Order: sequence, then structure tokens, then C-alpha cells
Amino acid sequence: MKKKIKWLSLLCLSPVFFGCVEEFEPENITEVLEGALVVDARISDQNMQHTIFLTRTFPFEAAMPIQESGAQVNILDDLGNSINFSETAPGTYNTSSAITLQHNRAYTLEITTVDGVRYSSNAEAMPSRVEVAEVHAERRVNSSETEGIAILVDNQDNASQPNYFRYEYDETYKVVAPDFNPFTWDVIDYDFFCEDDDGWEVTVAPRGEDANICFANEKSNDIILATTANLTSNNLDDYEVRFLGTDNYAISHRYSILVKQYHHDINAASFFNSLNDFSSSESIFSNVQTGQLEGNINVENSDVAIVFGYFELSSYSEKRLFFNYEDFFPNEPLPPYIINCDFTSGPELYPEGFHATVIDGKVVIDGTSNSPLIDGILAGLLGYVGDNENYLEVDEAGEADGSPFLTKALGCVDCRVYGNNTPPDFWIEE
Repeated sequence: MKKKIKWLSLLCLSPVFFGCVEEFEPENITEVLEGALVVDARISDQNMQHTIFLTRTFPFEAAMPIQESGAQVNILDDLGNSINFSETAPGTYNTSSAITLQHNRAYTLEITTVDGVRYSSNAEAMPSRVEVAEVHAERRVNSSETEGIAILVDNQDNASQPNYFRYEYDETYKVVAPDFNPFTWDVIDYDFFCEDDDGWEVTVAPRGEDANICFANEKSNDIILATTANLTSNNLDDYEVRFLGTDNYAISHRYSILVKQYHHDINAASFFNSLNDFSSSESIFSNVQTGQLEGNINVENSDVAIVFGYFELSSYSEKRLFFNYEDFFPNEPLPPYIINCDFTSGPELYPEGFHATVIDGKVVIDGTSNSPLIDGILAGLLGYVGDNENYLEVDEAGEADGSPFLTKALGCVDCRVYGNNTPPDFWIEE
């Protein structure tokens, strides 16, 4: 089946870690910090290829961070063994293969940049492993009186010293396009001069792949910290790492979250707490007077170089959770879709003021020369909903309806705007 409309008579850190090892004055902060080395080095006890990111600070008006290329990067253990990192992309340094750092070893990060400046961290020990005992969900009302689902973590440890944790998460959820249509745009022909005797042409045809159900993925971008220092036991019980209100589309159908737990030491906890205070302000430098944000990486052979960042060692544990919206809100309305899909529009095929004249065998077009319909389709803004039954009908004012199709925002019709139509490998349906 193929539908056709023609005109025959004639549209490219992860949170960035800041850790200054020198005092600086607020009035000259921009001049002092510009060009400083920024080190993002978070290494866990996972058996995997590990990555360290190096960049330079840049002016606020700059569009992109400056990647630090050509550096020599390695980690030394307390026995003198070296783990080398090779640059695989500008500013990105990876181990050549999967490695596992040991809990009974101390490690030091060493960096030498192309200008010959050497940087080294304090010696850090890998903390013991603390397993995530359980990740569970609970319907509750948060401190802002918003009802929703809280994602809670439990863990257990028999050690006598307080524990310090940093959490991240990956969440994956179903996206169901509310206005999915088995037909979609096929031929989009912008032939101004009728060289193929076809003119402007828009057709629809059956879809070649599913666009009804997709799977979206999002990663945490907040600094989520927890400690047992002020608790009567050394365990976390019902610690909230994520809250999703009933207006959050992610929980509308089936939802999954992978909670990642990093067990680090008190020094790392202090750094990330300070970083959290800085990054939550309107500008990361607006609260500079509250004190120095100090990392554990130092400049070894320069009086002018400055380094920011932290060499974090942590033991790792994770757990995944699945649930459906109806598990907690049976027979209740679903959260609103990602975008508003109430309005159905129909951009016209021909532009306002359109007029064409054939002169010496060539078509000359007056008025706006672009088609609102074709431009919207080519820009990825419009999805096909149906044919306009009133196309070319004349209203009481004598104006003809120039919209051949009914359309909505593409994301209302095609879920691939927000996700992948192939389920991830870990996905489980009930």
C-alpha cells in the first residue's frame, strides 16, 4: 500500500572532578585556573579495563573542554609494579586489558604531560569489599510532598570502622509511543523545477521496523554519598539513592535500575562532599570563599602548574531491580508522556504566498520557497498520524486546506526518538 501527494502542474566528566591543591583568591580565580590539569581517575576493584580522563580547564565562553593528549599515565603499587595506561582517544587513557587491583596493596597515580610537568597522587589503599545486600522499591511521599517510588539500598558489614559510599545508577525503561502508526514517511522529493515531472512529493508506506516499544537508558549525574559514621550499626538500611515522582514517565510501564556502590575511604568521602557543595551552587566558583577544595594529586616539578582532581580507589558492588508501574499504582493513571501529544497539526505542503510561473520552460516560484511539511519531515520534527480528510476543501473564507496529512511531534509516533527498539540483553519481562 502506498499513498502519494504530488504537485503535478508545475529539505552533531561524567561529572568533572575539581580538587585544587593550592590556595587561590576569588578575585583572580579565572586567571589562576585557566589551563590547569583536571584529572578524573576513579579506579575500582572490578576486573575490567580501567579509564582515566585528562582535560584542561577552559574559559566559560569556550564551547568544549580541552582534552590533554600525549601524557604518560601509570599506576604504581607499593611493590614497584607499574600498570600503564595508553591514550585511546584525545584525553582518554585506558589499560590495555582487564586488570584487578588488590585489596592488600597501596597504589600511586603518576602523570607526566607533554610539557614535562610531573604529577603524582598520595598512596591510596583499596578498601575492603562491602556487598549490596538488597535493592528494593517503595511507594512513598518525599520531603517535598511528592508521591512516587523510592529506590532503596541495604548493605551489611561487620567492620568496626565507619563505611563511606558513593553511588551511581543506570536506569532503563520502556517507552511506548502513544500515537504509533504502522505507516511512515517514504518518498520526500524536493524538486523545485519539476525535472522529474513529479514536483514536490510526499508519500507514506508501511514501516520497515518496529517503532512502537523502545527502551530508553539514562545514567545518574549527581554525587550520591552515604556513610555509616553517624549510625548505631555499620549497615545501611533503606538508604534512598533515587526518587521518581508519579509525573516521571520512566516508571510508566516497566522500569529497571542498576545500582552501583563504590566503597571508598574517609578522605575520598570528604573530597566528594566538598565537590558536591561546590557543584550544587549556581557557579562552581561562587562559593570559593567557603574553603579550599583539596584533592590528593600534587605537582612535583613546577611552581606554576595547578592540578585538580582525585585519585579514588573503591571496592565495587551492584544489584539490579525491575518493577512495573501497576505493582505500586494499580488501576491508576499513568504518568504523562515525555512530550505533550495532544495537539494534531498538519503543515501545508505549499508555502504561504506560493505561486509558480513557467517562463522559457522553467518554473519560477514566488513567495516563500520552502514547503513547511517537507522541511518539518526532513528536520525530524514530524511523524505521520493519518491523512487529512479535509485536504483542499475550501472554508467559509474561501481558503483551501493545504495540509495533506495529520502530523504530531515525531516522538509521539516513533519511540526511537527516545530509545532503542531492541531490548537490552539484561531485560526481563514478567
